[in-house]
Amino acid sequence: MLNEKAEKIKNVLFEKTEQNLEKYRDFHFGEFIEKPNQCGYFERNGNWYTYVIDERNFCTFTGPFNGSAIIYACSKVLHISKLFKEYKFTEQELEIYINNSFHSFGEIDKKSERHFDCK
Repeated sequence: MLNEKAEKIKNVLFEKTEQNLEKYRDFHFGEFIEKPNQCGYFERNGNWYTYVIDERNFCTFTGPFNGSAIIYACSKVLHISKLFKEYKFTEQELEIYINNSFHSFGEIDKKSERHFDCK
């Protein structure tokens, strides 16, 4: 069952694509599914991340995203970002999208710990 935030993200994606997300059966809303050829988004440490797992089960996480940035990040994963121009990344969000890639939950957690230590 999706939490409230994950459900809102899913609803925005469905609304913009006019329910055509049904054809994206390998995209998972608000949960991480560890199987080849899967993708989706999930929440960890209070932030949102996207993930893509290739056919060899190699996983790449991208984030952290907050607010509308996760919606645009999901649209990028689904190759439908043209439908979501109003959610386009800010410069800072684009930097995160380009430069913050992880390959394990440990890497995500380590990055979060370092980020919070700086406060």
